[in-house]
Amino acid sequence: METVGFVGLGTMGDPMSSNIAAAGYDLRLYDAAPGRAAELAARIGATAVDEPEGLAECGVVVLMLPTSAIVRSVLLTDEGGLRIPFAPGTVVVDMSSSDPNETVETGKALAAHGVAMVDAPVSGAKERAAAGTLAIMLGADDDAAAERAIPVIDTMSHSIYRTGRLGTGHAMKALNNYVAGAAFVAASEALVAGERFGLDPKLMVDVFNDSTGQSFTTTHVLGPHVVERRFASGFALALLTKDVRIARDLERSVEHEAPVCEAVTDSLQRALDELGPVDHTQAYEYWEKR
Repeated sequence: METVGFVGLGTMGDPMSSNIAAAGYDLRLYDAAPGRAAELAARIGATAVDEPEGLAECGVVVLMLPTSAIVRSVLLTDEGGLRIPFAPGTVVVDMSSSDPNETVETGKALAAHGVAMVDAPVSGAKERAAAGTLAIMLGADDDAAAERAIPVIDTMSHSIYRTGRLGTGHAMKALNNYVAGAAFVAASEALVAGERFGLDPKLMVDVFNDSTGQSFTTTHVLGPHVVERRFASGFALALLTKDVRIARDLERSVEHEAPVCEAVTDSLQRALDELGPVDHTQAYEYWEKR
């Protein structure tokens, strides 16, 4: 089995890396937060490293980080050199929600050093991360690198969709999250309007879920996190806003007019500017008060 490295042990990275360890891989963990890697390593039977350079001997390295800029900063110096002295043939798997155009550029820089990059973002939230049933969107220029990565990815997922060249996985993830974000904004606006008119919010959710308005937002988000006001989905407003912004920038980069995407990005950004670092469902409170 490969020696596998994992960088980024937050809400998603913790259970994802746990599933890799449970599959029997020799797993090495790194996180910028002091003590996090050591605590998780002790819990799942892995090895913690104090610096990213401690992952140099890994054959496959998985990253689950907030942005593509952070991914690049972990892997490369400002001049484009390797920050981690990987051996030629190492496969880097970026499972973050990254900007696809930035992924392509990072992949080119790594390839110059003989290191292959695969983008494999995930969908399914923390519950499916814990169950090892995430959906994966896999982009790669190098089929051999993808084949080396897939056994590791399989430990975390129940379905892998080959999307095409490097960057297409991240493009698909951003567009998926835009669709989800648009549904959340639209459903929230409808819920606010209905309640002001005198409709019961719980009844509205029941009708959505038995009608054509049904979506992941109405089945998994509105009831427990908005109507019951728990606001604890585990997905940050800043991350949703970032993902939808990536989709908007992708739309612009291919010269596609997308007014709905522009509007959803603006709506989420205004809520984020007002509320700061909160669960994405709490944006409802901002729209409710407007």
